Amino acid sequence: MIVPYLAAIVLALATAYSAVVSFRQKPEGEGPRPSWIFPGRTNRPARMFVGFAMLILVIGLGVRFGTNGRNLSPRSFRFLIPEGYRGWVRVEFEIPGVPALQAERGQIVIKIPPSGLLRTSSPEQYGWARDTYFFYSSAGLRPIPDSGPARLIWGKINGESTGSSGKRKYEEFFVGNEQQYKDQIDHPKPKDSSRDSHSPAAIP
Repeated sequence: MIVPYLAAIVLALATAYSAVVSFRQKPEGEGPRPSWIFPGRTNRPARMFVGFAMLILVIGLGVRFGTNGRNLSPRSFRFLIPEGYRGWVRVEFEIPGVPALQAERGQIVIKIPPSGLLRTSSPEQYGWARDTYFFYSSAGLRPIPDSGPARLIWGKINGESTGSSGKRKYEEFFVGNEQQYKDQIDHPKPKDSSRDSHSPAAIP
């Protein structure tokens, strides 16, 4: 993705050079000197026209690359998790027939139900982004620390699974303290057979 920006920089330098050559005063009676951009007999108006055209082109490329860069930048997720929830959280993406995720304040909001599993028709976001986590309840939102001594977010992974319903892209992480997370890794609890086969089990 860096190649278009390098090309724009080179083009900008060429434009600046041609502008200097075009507007520089020539000694009386002396014609324009040949350069690697212009033929030897190119007159000053032609040089100026080419210089302005290149400048407009550079501006247009800059606007386009800037807009595309903003559109392609991944948005971060804001995970809303039920207050007191402990266990695995799983989000499955690109599931037909289910609601899409909504954006709010520059983040994509993912509100996890009490089951710990959310399915959405929205695509997964790739690339670096700073996600945020909150417990939600009738009292409002409470931040969930994902680093430091009070950390409650662990084992975040992105993957793709294949089952009877086809391939599913998903994101998964554990909510709980460090000891609960280690217990889950060392001795994973079986899922409740009465729940959906893809639904993660919660810790009572």
